[in-house]
Amino acid sequence: MDQIETPEVNQPVNPVTIIEVTASDDGMTGFIKLIKQGENPSPVTKEQLMAALQKNRIVYGIRESSVEKLAARPIYNIRIEVAKGTPPVYGQDGYVTFYVKRDSEYRPEINMEGTIDYKNLDYFQMVKKDQVLAEITKETEGTEGMNIYGGVVPTKNGRAPNSPVGKNTHLIRDDTLLVADCDGVIRFTRDVVDVSDMLKINGNVDQLTGNIIFSGTVNIEGDVSDGFTVKSGGDIIVKGVVEDAAIEAAGNVHISKGINGGGSNSIYVGGNLKCKYIEHANIHVEGNINADYIIDSNVTCMGNIELSGSKELIVGGDVRVFGELHAKDIGSESERNTRIEVLGMKIMNTEVIDRLTKDRDELNNRLQLLVENAQKLNQSRLSAGDDVMEQLAMLKKQILVIREKVDQLNYQIQQEEKNWNMEFPGSIICKRKIYQGVKIYFGEEKFHFELDNIEHCKIFCVDGKIIQGTL
Repeated sequence: MDQIETPEVNQPVNPVTIIEVTASDDGMTGFIKLIKQGENPSPVTKEQLMAALQKNRIVYGIRESSVEKLAARPIYNIRIEVAKGTPPVYGQDGYVTFYVKRDSEYRPEINMEGTIDYKNLDYFQMVKKDQVLAEITKETEGTEGMNIYGGVVPTKNGRAPNSPVGKNTHLIRDDTLLVADCDGVIRFTRDVVDVSDMLKINGNVDQLTGNIIFSGTVNIEGDVSDGFTVKSGGDIIVKGVVEDAAIEAAGNVHISKGINGGGSNSIYVGGNLKCKYIEHANIHVEGNINADYIIDSNVTCMGNIELSGSKELIVGGDVRVFGELHAKDIGSESERNTRIEVLGMKIMNTEVIDRLTKDRDELNNRLQLLVENAQKLNQSRLSAGDDVMEQLAMLKKQILVIREKVDQLNYQIQQEEKNWNMEFPGSIICKRKIYQGVKIYFGEEKFHFELDNIEHCKIFCVDGKIIQGTL
């Protein structure tokens, strides 16, 4: 705070103008407030105002026009903005615009009868060589700012987008366009786009073809007969029926008709499974299942089970689901034994575990270097002097200390891994009726309902308590 004149003690107070200089908390805006003491003080000059700013270390972004106006026409007891810093400009994050659809964007069409034509889903996307699959907008750099004290205000550069380059794709035009290397079928792995080659079987998989093992997508125009195997590193498309055959796909499986298993073989799907029906089959699906009905089958689904069609029914068997199960009816009037289990997941403090693990690994790397140095010194100790022996003794002490710290971190990691809770994100949604004979579990916890059937309900688990809601 500056003033034009300083009154002396025990003397009559002369009229003065006090110049009060302040700044915002972030150091980006400076103010001057003129305070009048006495009547008709001498006017302040631009030089005095500039000197007051200089004294308070305000050197950047000064609006001289505002200072001149304040000197020419003083305004008292009001803060006047006279300096403004330059804020930083943050860079923009890069992003990817896809020109092909993800699996989650696909929705089957329902006809006038309320059913789905599983023979003509047109689900898999075919692309041609050199077709543009995605466009990449690159990140931009930020621009630093400066506060009124002349200090640099840091900026943030935009984050680079995740690369969408996958199998049989590459970037062109300064790495801004993703194109296909060959004809094939689109398959997403998170934000990575693959183009899978396709193997087409014009009839059935049977004695004429033998077992099928292929790294890309397999398109089968007919059925997969009893006892045969089809393995694919991509998707499997079957236009007919899958009998008691072994099916293994890293991607999605689409069966136009359905699955008539016999219990001898199993089906593994790394993506989503879409078919008309499932009967007497052993199935594990990492993604979602979309079908009309499931009968007497052992099914494990790590996604959602959506039953849509004319029946929308689960009867018999053992069905385990991690996500949501949507059905019209579960069980039957004859009270056929049907087991439904909602799978849970362990929740633990992974952030703390990751930090402890990182600290432990860094100490292990340091420990390895110390051990190597100690071994070298130990080999030369017979011909070495006292200084080498002192270094060796010091290294041994450091090794002991670091080993103790590693043991402590290992113990802390084990304790954190023991502290977990089980959560059940999934639920059972029944649009019509759950019959007696159906046993519902959330993990090992059984859901109990009265002797009567239950209707129009949603069953879920919150904080370890199974709740029955209504639709």
